Amino acid sequence: MSLGGRKIVLLHGIHEGIVDSLVNSGLDDAVVRGHTHKPEVSQRKPLLINPGEVCGYLSGCQTVAVLDLVGMCAEIVEL
Repeated sequence: MSLGGRKIVLLHGIHEGIVDSLVNSGLDDAVVRGHTHKPEVSQRKPLLINPGEVCGYLSGCQTVAVLDLVGMCAEIVEL
């Protein structure tokens, strides 16, 4: 997906080899992954973002990620 000239990969799954390959390729500006319900932002190139779990059913913590496409930084926001 390309947003404002940025290349963003969206992935939902637990295959760490795929996630690692995407991050290590250096072809994208951000990799957004899910499924683990563990909020995480790694401020490197590319950004690695896991928004966590918006409903909070499994983790007990309701979170989303906010991605700034201009500054290419992200943060986890608890709801």
